[in-house]
Amino acid sequence: MRALGIVLMIVLVITSCQDKSNQEPIAKSFEKDSLVLVQMIVDREEAMIQKDMNLAMSQFADDATWINSQGYFFEGKNEVEKFHAMLAGNDSLEYYYEAGNPRVRVLDSNNSLAYYSWKMFWFRKENMWDTVIREIGLMTLHAQKQDGAWKWKAVTNQHTPWFYEKVEPVYVE
Repeated sequence: MRALGIVLMIVLVITSCQDKSNQEPIAKSFEKDSLVLVQMIVDREEAMIQKDMNLAMSQFADDATWINSQGYFFEGKNEVEKFHAMLAGNDSLEYYYEAGNPRVRVLDSNNSLAYYSWKMFWFRKENMWDTVIREIGLMTLHAQKQDGAWKWKAVTNQHTPWFYEKVEPVYVE
C-alpha cells in the first residue's frame, strides 16, 4: 500500500510541474501541498480497508459535508462519522475497497480539489465470493487548509459505470 502511495506522489509531482510557462513558481510552491493531499487519499484508502474510522475521520473539518453516491447529504463531521460507522459496522456484509490514482488541483494556498475513482464491493460475511453490491464511483473532495493542516471540507460521490485507474479529462471533438 505504501509503495502505491510513493508511486502516486511521484506521478503527481511530474504531472503538476508539466506546465513550464510562467506558472512554474506557483506549481513548485503547491508541490508540497499536492503531495500531502495525495498522501491523505492513500491514508483514506488504507483506513477504509482496515476499517480505521478514527484515521478516516481525522481528515475531516468539523463543518464538513458529504454527499454519498445515492445523493444523501450529511452535514457536519458528526454526521459524516455516523455514515462511515454504518459502512464499517455492517453486521451482515463485508466490503472490498480500492481507490484509483488521485488527481489534485491546488486552487490557492488554502483550497484544493482532489478527485479519485473508487470501488466498493459488498459481500456476505459468511461467503466472501457472494458479492451482493458492486459500487463504482468518482469522489470529488474539496480540501481547505486550517491552522496549517489540510482537512476535507466537502465531499461528493457519484456512481460511474467503470473504475478509472486514473482520472483523465475528456475532450469533446
